[in-house]
Amino acid sequence: MDAKKTVVRSERGFTLIELLVVVLIIGILASIAIPQYFKVVERARVAEAQSFISQIKQAQERYLARNGDYAKTNAALQELDITFPGGTTSGGFFGMKFFSVQMGSGSGCPSGEPGYNIQLTRVSANAGIAPRYNANYPVLFERCDGKITYPGCKNCDDDFK
Repeated sequence: MDAKKTVVRSERGFTLIELLVVVLIIGILASIAIPQYFKVVERARVAEAQSFISQIKQAQERYLARNGDYAKTNAALQELDITFPGGTTSGGFFGMKFFSVQMGSGSGCPSGEPGYNIQLTRVSANAGIAPRYNANYPVLFERCDGKITYPGCKNCDDDFK
């Protein structure tokens, strides 16, 4: 009789406490993993912007050697000797999915030294940007100081370096 009782007891399944502990552990892991996932996804999108800036920097130096000045407008970007992904420059996106581009004449250069800046603005048709970052945050490259900055974007400097 005792053997039969033992078998029945072992086939009962999980207790409510055991199930609650498992749910609690899954909840804790999810609360840690989901924000990290959004950081990784956004970092990959910023890598696209940084790659674009790198391409433009190299093409701008070749353009300067040929023309004596940098391309400082979006229209002039089409004169650079690079092919944009997707082969299109429509709407200021230059083949990028998550950033629009705005060229400028630059600032902070010593007088007489040519300069330019590139501002890429994060765009999203939905709420796909993690709340950790501001919506439509900028990625700014200034040729004269050679730095990529994220003005007005909370947490960007920490997460994207």
